[in-house]
Amino acid sequence: MADQQTRVFRCGPGQVPNAAEVESLYYAATCGSPLRESRATAAGYARLYAALLRRPDLEAVAARAAGGRLVGFAYGHGWRWAEQTDDWAAQLKDRLGSAAGRLDGRFAVYLLAVHPWYRRAGLGRQLLSTLLSATKTGAWLITRDEPTAAMALYQREGWEPAGHGPDTADARPGLVLIHS
Repeated sequence: MADQQTRVFRCGPGQVPNAAEVESLYYAATCGSPLRESRATAAGYARLYAALLRRPDLEAVAARAAGGRLVGFAYGHGWRWAEQTDDWAAQLKDRLGSAAGRLDGRFAVYLLAVHPWYRRAGLGRQLLSTLLSATKTGAWLITRDEPTAAMALYQREGWEPAGHGPDTADARPGLVLIHS
């Protein structure tokens, strides 16, 4: 359970979790119902995170419980279409069509994960608001297009659909949400 000993903070140099911690947290957060994601999916998210750690504009926030255990994490960076050369970004742009331009210059939220023992205590909202507090450009993210706890959070916080993008782990097009 979350308690006053859980600390949420913006990660400075030397404070970002390592990829193994992110993989473990992501798997714990998504392996159960309703998501039922695999260890392989968690490993993929950890590899992406490890590759993005070199970005100078990477922003990350973490929640650590007493003893230092990572129980929540969110990260992202500024998104500029001119930098995007991979197949995933091409598919995102193609599927969004004319709405794709709305993402350019915004902050891309790559991951928001909360350990199941720490849910329903406002930790996800706190992580997200701390992450976005540094950006003045608005933000976007992609999530499953189904009623999940994350979707409920995004709706409560004013995120709006922009269209559908690449498939998520459930092999269905993800819903792209924008926040101003």
